[in-house]
Amino acid sequence: MTDQTSGEERVIRLASIVSIDIVGFSTMSERDQRNAARKVENLRARIERVAVANGGRLFNTAGDGFMLEFASAGQALGAIQELLDKRSKGEPPIRVGAHVGDVIVTATDDLLGHGVNVAARLQELAEPRTALVSSEFRSMARNSPQSAFQSKGQKPLENIDQRVQTFEILSKRQKFARSSRRIGSMALAAAVLGVLAYFSPQLYSIGMEYWRNRPQPAAEQSQANTEQAAATPAETPASPTEDSPTRVPGYAFSDCTGCPEMTVLAGGLFVMGSPDNEPGRGRDEGPQREVSVTPFAMGKYEVTFAQWDACLAGGGCNGYSPPDAGWGRGDRPVTGVSWEDAQAYVNWLNAQVGGTSYRLPSEAEWEYAARAGQAAAYAFGARVTQTEATFHARQTTPVGAHAPNAFGIYDMHGNAGELVEDCYAANYDLAPIDGVAVEADECGRRVYRGGSYNDQAPVLRAAARRSTEPTSRTQGIGFRVARSLD
Repeated sequence: MTDQTSGEERVIRLASIVSIDIVGFSTMSERDQRNAARKVENLRARIERVAVANGGRLFNTAGDGFMLEFASAGQALGAIQELLDKRSKGEPPIRVGAHVGDVIVTATDDLLGHGVNVAARLQELAEPRTALVSSEFRSMARNSPQSAFQSKGQKPLENIDQRVQTFEILSKRQKFARSSRRIGSMALAAAVLGVLAYFSPQLYSIGMEYWRNRPQPAAEQSQANTEQAAATPAETPASPTEDSPTRVPGYAFSDCTGCPEMTVLAGGLFVMGSPDNEPGRGRDEGPQREVSVTPFAMGKYEVTFAQWDACLAGGGCNGYSPPDAGWGRGDRPVTGVSWEDAQAYVNWLNAQVGGTSYRLPSEAEWEYAARAGQAAAYAFGARVTQTEATFHARQTTPVGAHAPNAFGIYDMHGNAGELVEDCYAANYDLAPIDGVAVEADECGRRVYRGGSYNDQAPVLRAAARRSTEPTSRTQGIGFRVARSLD
């Protein structure tokens, strides 16, 4: 790609940038300037050798700082781990930042741009002898056989508006310690199972003796009847009648063949945002406040490729067919669509049913549906597992692959990031309390929620927020629809 500016042609390319600096260089120089210079020169030579050996290059040196470029994140990862794990005796400690992004190539073959800036800011946040990388870098490098990462949460970067999800590259020592802990846990579990197996006949006999001689309370039969009733599958809520002005909560419906299946939510008061002590919390998730949501219907599933392709075949959806990355279409969630594309789908959907009831959910409605009556970080509690949601994975899964939340809605956590109606604001200081979407005359970024298939668990939290440009088509971002109730 080229960019014509002031009569000078500049080349723009995607690159993996590694930023390195020496920890405590000023102190070293004050103590022994000549020895410090020698150590820096030796370190520079090793960094350059390692970069070249891994297919990269050293493109900038500024005193105690070094900038490297690699064609792939895998190559950059190999270089970083070699620099951290094979440190020479007496070599000063370093800290590393890495990012994958667009860079501008100057006439002197130097690099400028956002990709370089993010790598440098991450390096400034890294601890000594560690490497802090962006989620983009981790996503592209995690398939490397030597990769091992640990989430460090979202970080604010100096002079950069959007917070960046960060990960630390684990050293050999850290990977060994983590493996040792896992092996220790497995050994302990095996020992406990062995003890239980050995004593199980005795425990069974004791239990049966207690059961035969247990007290017989008068209310036991009544309790048994209650438990039997609870075990009986609940009937699907009845269809609304002429006497009910709206559909009853929990009622599932579809307005047309091929339309998304919707679930009615009762609405009500809930606390939006996250508490200060929630792990992974971002600064844009507060202050917490009580929000009132009116009854509405939420898509039971994320909009799928099949539903998008029906819109496309019907002349809608901006005539755009998003790629499926080779994973298949059908009932997988549509991704790689922009906020404006999602609006085009909503417009087409309203045209099919003859009204204006369909829309994207507001951010408050989305969080209300994601929480499903819970105050914890996830609808399933304080943690989420890969049996409950699709995340930290290589691709999406068909919608509904996991159990629904308490509201009967699927995949609110993970699988595809979900665009909502709101214009992004950096906090909730001026946010409405009636559940409506935040709008602005000029909106540079729109909110998306829920995290996607390749994100770490903290990004999937019910309160977690991210934003994107209205025209940006990003792999992993899709949407689900909401519907106003008449």
